[in-house]
Amino acid sequence: MENKINGCINILSSRHKCLPTCLKTMHEFWNKRYDYPVYVHYFDDIYDNEDYRSWLRSNVSENIHFISIPYSTPAFLDEKELFYNRTNIPYVRSGFTVKRKGYLHMSNFYNNLYKYPETKLHNHDYMLSVDDESIFLKEVPYDFFEVLAGMEDEMAGAIKVTYPHIKKPHEGNFQTRIGMMDHVADYVEKFNLEHKCEFIKNIVEKRDEKYFHKNFIFSDSYVFKMKLFETEEWKQWNKFLNESGGVYKFRWGDHELNSLFYHVHYGRHVYDFKTVDEGYHNQSALRGIQDLAPGVKDSKA
Repeated sequence: MENKINGCINILSSRHKCLPTCLKTMHEFWNKRYDYPVYVHYFDDIYDNEDYRSWLRSNVSENIHFISIPYSTPAFLDEKELFYNRTNIPYVRSGFTVKRKGYLHMSNFYNNLYKYPETKLHNHDYMLSVDDESIFLKEVPYDFFEVLAGMEDEMAGAIKVTYPHIKKPHEGNFQTRIGMMDHVADYVEKFNLEHKCEFIKNIVEKRDEKYFHKNFIFSDSYVFKMKLFETEEWKQWNKFLNESGGVYKFRWGDHELNSLFYHVHYGRHVYDFKTVDEGYHNQSALRGIQDLAPGVKDSKA
């Protein structure tokens, strides 16, 4: 086993049919060289079965840790404000019911994962987050954490960066970004922040939705230096985001919000590992096994 730095892997999972293949391919094609701890976070009791846990550890790695985490809707939000009750949005009418409330809790977790209750991610210096419906396809020839550690000015990277001139935004993007552009513009104006890139400058000055969607470069499956979450910039951003309730009201995705934070405070998108583009990883390979993630048990929480 190669020497390693203090890194870890984060997964929030509810697709119990997908998880074994996800973990097995990640271990075989990357993590077996490093043995970074894998934290499988989950809601309720979906992974409480000790036979399931033991089978995964014996067939993949002993360094897999299951942690059930709490969830609750912010108390200041009225039920009628939550995304699944906004029936004027076609995406909601097509099937985003209260049974999918777990997605909102999931996004809230990812936007608040540093020192989230019951978690241990903050004990590490680096973290990679992947989705449980993803797989690794062939051996990755580098250590994500080592690469990021070698870049003094970079605080984050992603294994997939989406460029709008290559993949144009679609209706699903439009309907889950409602209010997002104005939220960012309001944030920049409230704290009188310098416009560090043309994209943010134009968002603030134009407030043009078409421009926003057409030029928004966003990332997914992040690699973080955990010290990012101790910066005053992140704390300010995170507080403003939580106070807006946008994650629960409009189904804002963590991957897009993280990208916007980086655009605002660093003036660029995160480092592009190109892991997906170069054929090492498929982010939705297991969607056919178990499509929608099961909801949470307590839909009132």
